[in-house]
Amino acid sequence: MILNNISKYSVIFMGLVALMIAPAYANPADEPQALVKNTTEKMFAKLKAEKQNLDKNPQLVYGLVSDIVLPHFDFITMSKWVLGKNWRSASRAQKIGFIKAFRELMVRTYSVALLEYTDSKISYKPLRGDLSTGDVTVKTQVETDKGSPVAINYSLHKKKKGWKVYDISVEGVSLIANYRTTFASEVKQKGLDSLIARLQKHNKKKEA
Repeated sequence: MILNNISKYSVIFMGLVALMIAPAYANPADEPQALVKNTTEKMFAKLKAEKQNLDKNPQLVYGLVSDIVLPHFDFITMSKWVLGKNWRSASRAQKIGFIKAFRELMVRTYSVALLEYTDSKISYKPLRGDLSTGDVTVKTQVETDKGSPVAINYSLHKKKKGWKVYDISVEGVSLIANYRTTFASEVKQKGLDSLIARLQKHNKKKEA
């Protein structure tokens, strides 16, 4: 079960958090970094406005992350790459079911981290790639009180509705590759319907 040992994903946990708590000095002329900055400002304005409610019910952060942060992720592409060959053989209903379950998994798994790591300091490195190609990597370094700085890279591509994150790499470990390995094993043993059902069941729990 992929979430029985949450420490396995602790560094990737920080990856999504870094997108939420990026510093205000991101270069406004750089679209992907500007996206991070604008999302951050909106997220924290909402957290401030909802502080009393969040203190009483921290699970409300799920909805905030879902509404403000995750629209900037390309979950169709992420789902295709996470499932790999299993995506190609999946029915339309299975694809839709997996996308919804995987998106909700991201919301529930990483929302709690937003409230825990907001004091992290983040520095930006030069973009990797060419903006004109529509595919770049935003390179960051996150400093926490838990040890050495962590290198976190965001892969983004330009879609009709703007730049979208399609992968996060933490110290060279890809979120997509991590889930692909775990899910491939489960699908091979129990089938795609079983994986989707398990994710849906997990997502209904009160805590991720």
